[in-house]
Amino acid sequence: MDRLAGRLVRRFRDDADEPTVAGLEDEDADKLFDALGSKTSRAILAACYEQGRTRSELADDLETSIQNVSYHVDKLESADLLEAVETRYGQNGREVTVYEPSKRAVVVAAGEPGVVDRLADAVDRLFAPITFVGLLAMTVAAIVRGPARVGMLGDDAGTATTAPTAPEPWLVAAVLAALCGTLIVFVADRLGAFERDGAVGAARTGVPRRLFGRHVGSSRRYAVWIVAFAFATFLALDLVAVGAGHRLTVLAWLAVQLAIPAGLVGAAAVAYLNDGLVASWAAASAPFAGLWGYLVAGDIVRGGFEPILLALGPVAVLVVATPLGTLSYLAGRLLATRRERGVDLSRRAAGALVAHPIAVVALIVSWVVVVR
Repeated sequence: MDRLAGRLVRRFRDDADEPTVAGLEDEDADKLFDALGSKTSRAILAACYEQGRTRSELADDLETSIQNVSYHVDKLESADLLEAVETRYGQNGREVTVYEPSKRAVVVAAGEPGVVDRLADAVDRLFAPITFVGLLAMTVAAIVRGPARVGMLGDDAGTATTAPTAPEPWLVAAVLAALCGTLIVFVADRLGAFERDGAVGAARTGVPRRLFGRHVGSSRRYAVWIVAFAFATFLALDLVAVGAGHRLTVLAWLAVQLAIPAGLVGAAAVAYLNDGLVASWAAASAPFAGLWGYLVAGDIVRGGFEPILLALGPVAVLVVATPLGTLSYLAGRLLATRRERGVDLSRRAAGALVAHPIAVVALIVSWVVVVR
């Protein structure tokens, strides 16, 4: 049992998933104790933590019958300790199901949680939404104030930005956006939008898993952080363009320079932790979206926009960001395979991933040749 508990803790620390908390009088606690009361059940769960296994593989490992394994697997599934992650063909040509743990630490709590525990839980649950609201409010303030011209897009008339005589308009916009966003977050929290236990437990398999990630709850949290990353890139470029003190401007300039590499690292990390090709594309595209959004917002605020500039963002995402995101996804999944996390990439899937950036490069070269 100690060995199993150690693995549960290690998996909890390695993953972004949240623990399942069950009170002593809850029905979930009855299921947990019932499922883990047998030595065979604990051995099955421990074996699946090492690597996903089918029922027949578990029967061979534990030297018992498939009927006995099936009985305990069903109990572990009903207690939400095991989950089916994929279906493949066995040696006899029949479809078999592969099982893995739900990758969540299980905590059985006695008594009512104290004020500190409730506060810590609220901070942990709402940290990402509140951070998102703060970045959104600062972005609104920058747009209301008016984004400055950047680099070659500047001219003699636009390089000297005129500071408003009173900061009230953009300050009021930031405060209103922050208050409205915080109110929406609190209302959504009351409605259960940020409750993690049920969302994290939901898992995808097959093609949806490859595209959108294994855990539904993790995919949603990554989406929030990816959008927040785009806003942060927007704000870093604003600090560089406007100038906000030497040190802060230098730090912002470094952040802008490192935004694209950071997006690629984030894309690989998302693929490693939760799978999801679309999430890797989004993470790699976030800095491009932030930079492009600042340029387009500046043109719109100044009374119009260039069609070429408007089309530049989607083209950059399709031609540059998504191929780089594909390579990052491939790197993350290969690392996950080496560390035996999740389902291995098939040769067909790996070939399609490698073909994506190659096809984009070939398309660009062909276009250049035709234009010349």
